[in-house]
Order: sequence, then structure tokens, then C-alpha cells
Amino acid sequence: MKSLIISLSKIPSSAASSARVLEQLLQWGHDAELFEGTYGYDAEEIFLQENRTLHPYSFKGAPVDDEYIEKSSRLGVMGCFHSHYRAWQRCLAINEPILIFEDDVIFYRDYIPVTWEDILLLATGKRVYEVEFYKQRLDDPQGEPCAVGFKGKVMPGAVGYGITPQGAQKLVNHYKNTFLPADNAMNAAVVNLVCHTHLMGRAAIDEDGKKSLTKTRFWEKPQDTDCQ
Repeated sequence: MKSLIISLSKIPSSAASSARVLEQLLQWGHDAELFEGTYGYDAEEIFLQENRTLHPYSFKGAPVDDEYIEKSSRLGVMGCFHSHYRAWQRCLAINEPILIFEDDVIFYRDYIPVTWEDILLLATGKRVYEVEFYKQRLDDPQGEPCAVGFKGKVMPGAVGYGITPQGAQKLVNHYKNTFLPADNAMNAAVVNLVCHTHLMGRAAIDEDGKKSLTKTRFWEKPQDTDCQ
């Protein structure tokens, strides 16, 4: 199956981890490729050119106050959203379902084909995998693989998911002139969300030696002149 790994080649840690993800997917027989992400410092200028602004409300129910606006407008959040937005556009361009992974995904198993409508959760972000619903699907999946619903309003992390052209079209249309944190953007008010009963994996967390790029200095413009 076609798989994209969002990678930031100018950042050594991202280049190394995305290469690891690519190697694993290729070993499993995926039609996988690295997909150069949008850097935060570039996204800021791109959003100005596109007149793209923060979505007027949060699908997580958080109040749209100054703190929310500040957190949601970090360069890393902007770059991450734009990377996923471009991946959705790629899905539309090839007109077939694809799998999308961020570079910090840790795999437990290969993808087992199931049927889904818009968005299929394949890997959890942050510490969501510790929640019983997701933990069981990672550590001890039961029964025939299938897509099941979950109670959350938004994707629990954007580290790994499947998307259909139908789902991609909904997202591209909805966020034509706005942006949100990528996982917040994929929500039940816009697309149909389901979870694979045999989750492929989860995101790396702090003790794994890797932190989210959206929260670190790595999304700032590289100081190395070769990366300008």
C-alpha cells in the first residue's frame, strides 16, 4: 500500500528516524516514500501568502483564548499542519487510499488491511496508548482485524493514520483558508474517524529519547549555512 513518511531532511534527528520508518515499511512490502515536510519558518510565510489563519474554534472544546491561540500558532504546529495538508492533497492527486506516518512512529506490527470510510487511526500520539482502549489494541489485539469507532472528538495524535480520497477531500475543503494542530483538524465534525483493532504502533515519547518536533527548537530556522 502507498505510504508516506513525513520527514524533515535538514534536521538530523528527523532524517534518521524517518529513514528507520521507511526501512521498516519497505521490509513489509509497502510502496513507501519519504515526504519532505513543511518547516515551521517556511509555513509562517506560506500562511501569509495564502491568507491562512487559525481556525475560529477548537474541536477539542478548548476556549479560543490568548493561551490557546499562542499554543496553536507555534511554528511547529503550523509546519506540521501544512505537512499533513499537503499529504492530503497527494492522496487526492493519486486518487487512492494511503497511509501517512510522522517520523517518530514506533511500530508494533505491519498494517493489516481493513475497510474504512475517511480516516483510520493506525498509531497513537503522546501517551494516549496508555488508555485501556488503545493499549489493548496495541498489546493484545483480539478477533478479526476491523475498523471500530472511538469516543474521542479528534484524532489522538497524527503519528499514523490511513486516509481515503473522500476523507482527504473533506479536510482540504474544510481547511482551505484556516489551520489547526494536525490531530485537532482531523475530527468527527469533519470526517468519519475509526480505529484499527490491531494498531500498528505509537509515537515515541520523552523517555524514548525523542520529543515532538512541534515543541522544540528544531522547527526554528537551521543555523548551518548549508541549510539556509
